[in-house]
Amino acid sequence: MGIFSGLLDPVLNPILVLGPFWAILILSLIISLAITLVYKFATNQKKMKELKDEMKANQKKMKEMKNEPQKLMAMQKEAMKKNMEYMKHSFKATFITLIPILIIFGWMQAHLAYQPIMPGDEFSVTTIFNEDIEGEVEIVVPEEIEVLGETKQEANSEVAWKLKALEEGDYFIDFKNEGKVVSKEVIVSKSLKYAEPIEDKWKKTFGVIQIDYNKLTPLGKFSIFGWQPGWLAWYIVFSVVFSMSLRKILRIY
Repeated sequence: MGIFSGLLDPVLNPILVLGPFWAILILSLIISLAITLVYKFATNQKKMKELKDEMKANQKKMKEMKNEPQKLMAMQKEAMKKNMEYMKHSFKATFITLIPILIIFGWMQAHLAYQPIMPGDEFSVTTIFNEDIEGEVEIVVPEEIEVLGETKQEANSEVAWKLKALEEGDYFIDFKNEGKVVSKEVIVSKSLKYAEPIEDKWKKTFGVIQIDYNKLTPLGKFSIFGWQPGWLAWYIVFSVVFSMSLRKILRIY
């Protein structure tokens, strides 16, 4: 996210105080409203209404032509032509909103996908080593983070360290192996904030470092046949409801 996170955090962070569920609900409404308004003013609504009416009329005619294959085929071609024209007009609004929406999606993924590591929480960090890494690997942590177990382990293909966060803050954990030192950021926070789960910039020279976060479920233990929806699933549900309602209220075609 980088620069975009710096721009969006001051504006959107206050929404996170309300909790994940309400944050997703409010952001879904804001995004749906923005998309709907752009669609309304970026398209010729009079033309869109005409096309939609013609498409409905064509569908009705096609039902009446079930026993007339040649006429039905001609009508299907005409209907397809109208559908393509309608989509062409719609694409303009989609293109305008695409990049801003993707940026906001990135921000939501960075704040609403995982449970943050809070003071007192235990968590694990897994390293998946490059095949060239041999010998012992030592984990070095700041005093605000405690290693639960041995600090040195043999560099097998995959090694996990159990850690405990003691104080809130932004820290770096070091991994040492035969003169090589690589780091992974860890954020301990009481708010919805966390570091990137995977660090792979040393993939070729050392390996991949991964923080094993727990998935954030906006409604806690609520599940649908064992499935606990994350932020994206709830966003899709809310956005469909809001978009349909707003289009109806604003008479958008």
